[in-house]
Amino acid sequence: MRVVLFGPPGAGKGTQGSLLAQAYGIPHIATGDIIRDHIARHTEFGLKIEEAIAGGNFAPDEDILYWVGKRLEEEDASQGYILDGFPRDLAQAEAFDRHNLAVGQGIDTVVELMIDQEVVAARLGGRLVCPTCGEPYHVVSRPPTVEGICDRDGSVLLRRPDDEPEAIKHRFTIYDRMTLPLREYYRASGLYAEVNADGTPDDILQRICSVLDARKSASLG
Repeated sequence: MRVVLFGPPGAGKGTQGSLLAQAYGIPHIATGDIIRDHIARHTEFGLKIEEAIAGGNFAPDEDILYWVGKRLEEEDASQGYILDGFPRDLAQAEAFDRHNLAVGQGIDTVVELMIDQEVVAARLGGRLVCPTCGEPYHVVSRPPTVEGICDRDGSVLLRRPDDEPEAIKHRFTIYDRMTLPLREYYRASGLYAEVNADGTPDDILQRICSVLDARKSASLG
């Protein structure tokens, strides 16, 4: 089972990617994790990406495709994967299709997590993080014992700049321009499915699994 998971910021791609990986016994591969790993290890790619990010730019497509491809060659991905954060746009999707054709491994399903910007703003607006230990909180779903204070070390919790209302609006604008065209691209190939991403993580997981299981049954039938 080879699955691409995409959706707007705050749709829960990371959470669902991890849950799906556990449910199906295949790795959750997030390009953000690959990039952070290279930056942490100060690799040549990591230094290059760090410089690009500092300048407000994205990682070059050819570099991302190369490292995603290398990750997909690892043993744990031989039976499938949940790919999160890639492809980011049509150029990457087309390049990934060419890569898959060359290695003889195509995508099975592309799932878009559908959610309104207002719901995302409410969801992300409640997120808090400890600046000292990095522990995440949420004012509704995971509040600290003492309001505004980290349970672990007593630091004052902060809201990430990306979770501010204007930042969320800007991220949606970028998503609509760059990533949303993937919907029609994959719909034309018959790989596309959409899932309502409003609800509890377990509710959303069940919806995605229903789609994936139905696709798998259809392919076997």
